[in-house]
Amino acid sequence: MPDRHPVTLSPRQLKVAHLVIILTLILLLAAFLRFWQLGSFPPGFYHDEAYNGLDALSLTQGKTFPQFYEGWELYAQDAHAERPPVETRFPLFFEGNYGREPFHIYLMALSVKLFGPTPFAIRAVPAFFGVLAVLTTFLAAKALIGDWRLEIRDSGQSPISNLPISQSLITPLAAAFALAVLFPAVHFSRFGLRAMLFVPVETLAVYFFWKAVNYQLPNHPIINYPITNYQLPISRSTLYFLISGFLVGFGLYIYAAARLFPLLFIIFVLVWFWRDRAALRAHWLNVGLMGGTAVLTALPLLIFFWQYPYFFLFRMAYVANKGKGAVEGKPYLTWLLNVPRVIGSFFWLGETHLRHNLPGRPYLDPIQIIFFLTGILSAIRRLFRPRIFFLFLWLGVMLLPTIMSGDAPHFGRMTGAAPVVAIFIGLGVDRVFSVQCSVFSKRLLKTERCSLKTVQWLLITALLLSAAWTGYDYFVRYANHPQIEADFQLPDWQMGQYAAQAPEDAIIYLTPTQEELATIYFALADPERLQDYTGNETLLPLGVPGKESLYLIRPSDPITLSRLPAIFPDGTFGPTTDNYTPFHVPAAAPRNLAQNRTDHSFAGKIRLAGWTESRAADTVTFTLFWQAEEEVAQDYTAFIHLVDETGQPVAQIDRPPDGRPTNDWLPGEIIMDSFTIPLPPDLPEGDYTWITGFYYLPTLERLGEAVTIESADFAD
Repeated sequence: MPDRHPVTLSPRQLKVAHLVIILTLILLLAAFLRFWQLGSFPPGFYHDEAYNGLDALSLTQGKTFPQFYEGWELYAQDAHAERPPVETRFPLFFEGNYGREPFHIYLMALSVKLFGPTPFAIRAVPAFFGVLAVLTTFLAAKALIGDWRLEIRDSGQSPISNLPISQSLITPLAAAFALAVLFPAVHFSRFGLRAMLFVPVETLAVYFFWKAVNYQLPNHPIINYPITNYQLPISRSTLYFLISGFLVGFGLYIYAAARLFPLLFIIFVLVWFWRDRAALRAHWLNVGLMGGTAVLTALPLLIFFWQYPYFFLFRMAYVANKGKGAVEGKPYLTWLLNVPRVIGSFFWLGETHLRHNLPGRPYLDPIQIIFFLTGILSAIRRLFRPRIFFLFLWLGVMLLPTIMSGDAPHFGRMTGAAPVVAIFIGLGVDRVFSVQCSVFSKRLLKTERCSLKTVQWLLITALLLSAAWTGYDYFVRYANHPQIEADFQLPDWQMGQYAAQAPEDAIIYLTPTQEELATIYFALADPERLQDYTGNETLLPLGVPGKESLYLIRPSDPITLSRLPAIFPDGTFGPTTDNYTPFHVPAAAPRNLAQNRTDHSFAGKIRLAGWTESRAADTVTFTLFWQAEEEVAQDYTAFIHLVDETGQPVAQIDRPPDGRPTNDWLPGEIIMDSFTIPLPPDLPEGDYTWITGFYYLPTLERLGEAVTIESADFAD
């Protein structure tokens, strides 16, 4: 048999293997923190997550857009005042819920296809990108700092060469670890919003930009200034610049904060070219191509904003002027006052909004604060070196979205700053390692080479403590906060899940209605299944004969709760919760309807099935039973008039059906609505007639002919 010689890896191969193992462990940790119990925590399913899910679901169902799922979105009338919307299957911009960029919703539609309409399907998209962001932050830090590592040690120190990995990778690896365990990055990766999807695109844009600049730089461990005294192979460098430009433009399809991201490159390039004419000569064409690529990539969305400027300005104006920190009419003062709030949020008082943060928890934990400040201090002395200037500028630009918010600090709008914060933490780890290794080596071992493992393990222990700190704060303290279930609308989610168990053709009523219904809609996987009404003493929908009905009655509507058993004697109550009481009506259940029956049709759209009359001393109350014969497109006004012999009204009431407009009525649905008409005190004796009908208020056009109700009990 031939001799088998053991495979021997070179020192470089060993370092690469160690790098792969360490980076894989970091990514596994990031994945665990982002995917563990993702479907059930945060509890419930918050409105904005559910709204994204509804748009994703509509994409899978082949619906046309724009879609508006809730009645409060009247801003759409202003947005389309001059230009009507163009219906499309695949929108460039989703107009509902104040308007949202499309990328995350298309990915969520794919996730819904794979996993069904569940919270996990919606949250899995930002969770995946949260893990991806850890990898891309490593790449960005490596291109910006690592491959040609900034010299942050004293000039007399020697390189540290006996580490399991190159020291140039300490900053990128520590940055990746910091982002993996950063509390806000973990939380917004588990929240079905779009902010975290921007981070990988942002960091990849930085990576390819510096990859283009770095291409074929002399392999020198110290970044000297200037950095352009070399010959670039145009083809490869140009490709990297073009990719970076594409990513800068593509960011506009992900998150509103990405509209500020191009400022990073615009400001940096202007300063860079001004200070380094060699850079101008070497890169002006490539940078121009990068900018042109960014504009071309974003052009379809920019055209949409040009056609509908409302959607470009509305959300930004809304954010800037809403919140306790907003100074009305003086946005510059708001921004100025926000600067210390945002800076302070890193270290002592973080965002207090429970849905975004453990209230008051700083952006960084104490261990991260030490490394972050160390990284800042070690870099600030070299502020005007291009890479360090870029790093500080990156941080400043990506803090603008929260600085410009009326409710700063807002950790969600700080998401774009997370990777650069992580890189500063990585610089701090590298600096601490270099200094401590020097102290141990020179002072204790009297050697120029760092041979101690103690420093490495101390830093690893500190980083693992930071990870444990995040895990405890998030999965213990945050998870057990007494208000978290209410903030993430767990009661609505549970009610929607209960309703989803009803037969598919059952009619589901919610009373009283509420402004935000997306959570319940998504639990039902179909917004059209839920019918809501205000719940009052006048109107009550009675379902469609032959179809099962389920009423979900909130505690704030005791009137409906008391009326249903009298109308549906065969109906039954389900288990009562703090949030609602269910009432089931079988498909064949009889209804105690009107005393007087009729069968008058108003233009084949609405039928008067019957009516009941009751009289008091100076009022008459009619309870009318309408039935929709088909879908009614318009919101009609109902009327009851008492007319004299000449047809002139002497008493009347005109109003839309109270709490459920006609354009919400289902074909075949019966609506019971009561009208109380005050009688004039000086009503003379004579023959009077009650008539009722509908008209369209904007034009006063009648819906068919009015029907006459002759009250035999009305003598005078």
